[in-house]
Amino acid sequence: MSPLTRLVDPGSIAIAGLSSNPAKHGGRVLANLRRFGFRGRVWGVNPSLPGVEGVDVYASVGELPRPPDLVVAAVPAGAMMDVVESSVGVGAVIVFAAGFAESGAEGAVLQEELADAARLAGTRLLGPNSGGVIRPGRGLTASFLTCLDRPSGELRPGPVAVVTQSGGIGSYLHNLAAGQGGGLAITISTGNEADIRLAEALDVVAQLDEVRAVVAVVETVRDGVALIESVESAHARGKRVVACPIGSGDRGSQMMTSHTGAMALPRDVLAGVFDSLGVVTAETPAEAYEVAGILARAPHAGGERAAVVTHSGGTALLLSDLAERAGVSLPLPGDGLAARIRPLLDHGVAGNPVDMGGIIGGAGRFAEVVGLVAGSGEYDAVMAVSTAHPPSHTAQRVATLLDLEPPVPVIQLWMAGDQGAEGLATLRAGDIAVTEEPRAAVLALAGLSLEPSTAGSPGHPIAGSPHSWGLPLETGTVATTREQAASAADELGYPTVVKAEASGLAHKTELGAVLLDLRSRDDVMSAFDVATSAARSAGWEVSGVRVQRYRPGLEMVVGGVIDESFGPLVSVGIGGTHTEVTRDVAFSPAPVDERRALKMIDRLRGRQVLDGWRGESPADVAELARILSIVSRGVAALGVREVEINPLIWDGGEWVAVDWLVVGE
Repeated sequence: MSPLTRLVDPGSIAIAGLSSNPAKHGGRVLANLRRFGFRGRVWGVNPSLPGVEGVDVYASVGELPRPPDLVVAAVPAGAMMDVVESSVGVGAVIVFAAGFAESGAEGAVLQEELADAARLAGTRLLGPNSGGVIRPGRGLTASFLTCLDRPSGELRPGPVAVVTQSGGIGSYLHNLAAGQGGGLAITISTGNEADIRLAEALDVVAQLDEVRAVVAVVETVRDGVALIESVESAHARGKRVVACPIGSGDRGSQMMTSHTGAMALPRDVLAGVFDSLGVVTAETPAEAYEVAGILARAPHAGGERAAVVTHSGGTALLLSDLAERAGVSLPLPGDGLAARIRPLLDHGVAGNPVDMGGIIGGAGRFAEVVGLVAGSGEYDAVMAVSTAHPPSHTAQRVATLLDLEPPVPVIQLWMAGDQGAEGLATLRAGDIAVTEEPRAAVLALAGLSLEPSTAGSPGHPIAGSPHSWGLPLETGTVATTREQAASAADELGYPTVVKAEASGLAHKTELGAVLLDLRSRDDVMSAFDVATSAARSAGWEVSGVRVQRYRPGLEMVVGGVIDESFGPLVSVGIGGTHTEVTRDVAFSPAPVDERRALKMIDRLRGRQVLDGWRGESPADVAELARILSIVSRGVAALGVREVEINPLIWDGGEWVAVDWLVVGE
């Protein structure tokens, strides 16, 4: 049995710091293990050997009859080293104590020493500052969290697991689930992650039979590659992952040389990584739990065509807005389906959403319309929205909904308030996909159609520099004098562009070192002086200028960076001088194939400009995806710090890269 399996399914537990005082952590853990029905062996460890009824207490972990699967270390930080050093052969040690890396440099040193001691002892470490492990179905309450103060019958198992660095969030979600009459399969709080990190915790819970979906509350990603692998492994087992990133804003981000590096902030990178993996990203832990609960109970949709059925015009508008923001496609019903729906409406609309009107013709009419839409063959998933309705209708409405056997997934969004509470409880008891939260329902609807990423190669890396990748580069001519620049412009043809040339110079436009739309020799020679002077004034060692053809058009930015956690990342964004301000960019782990590249492009907020804007010709999006895929494979192979093509221009007939940058390690 692996150490992490022993952590989540221990046959024996030793409580270091066991006390006869139930108010202390050691006494509290013992009381909860008994109250919630843990069936394994429990020992106590305490040098003072307190008398605790029904428990054999030893002076140290090393004196136990055999190494336990799990040691729960409910001792102060100062006593923690003795516990860990004596835990030879133990599966894992849970460290509750704070006062380590989160407290500053001195605490960080203590934490590293503790991790070293665990490695020498051959045991795994959860924490420090961990809220422990709670697995209701096994009676495992290796935790001090206050959710365990509930009556034991309220801490129920469920299909959703939670991995989080915060114990408090895990406790909150246990309470949330219990308040709904449900529960969680398991929660693991990784704390400071001196050893066991979020990725490993995610991987081990995804292996449990009772888990059908996992919520990952992500604060700090210490090993992004491992996180990607654990998500892909969970998906390969048929377990969906829902992420809730917190604390991933702009603060503390490292600005790099290029626009690509400057935009590689934690929130953008995380969003891109999760999207590329087919992971739904929620805004709050509660929303993540609701989405995961739906994905745990609804099958994967075979496509992206979604329908909404409701009997409230305002709710129809709300859900239309939410669907648009979440990228959920709500195509109108075909003429035949609309004709079958209309007789069942009362001053409603046979659109999408279907608005059945204010009076819905009896308690069973709602389920009838839901079944008609779900069975039409025109949609891949349906959201059935029950808003306020006569309480006398609730029982029959719920019964008819439960009797449906739709060929596509159906999500129940129950917005009936306390008048419909009994119906909501019945739906939840039926273990079907139901929520009261509109945004969570829409995110789940989007998630049903996402293609979960599993391990696989998206293409072979390529070597060399951008010059050898087969990209459409506008190289132009380098000139070291005014006369050479003018002659180059004569040869290229007007209008032209002049840019200062200096090794490592990235933001030339901001310096005034790029001059556009030059239409004569005099213009070019004057631009030579302006561009070189501007760069020299900023402290750059200028070698001359680059003269290129002027290629106006739609500007994009394509590039990549080496992220310290996730490794090579590729990006695509809407270009222009305000790129860093608009931040319309999509990231993904590199390399990507052309299919994934297309999905990245589709994530851009300004995506519609590629389809032709204000009379401009539509851009070749497939070719843009091919270029993005090439760059991604180059970034993955080069191992350099940054690569950027900025701008990559659609000139109305073809894509052309007019400037590029490669920054070494």
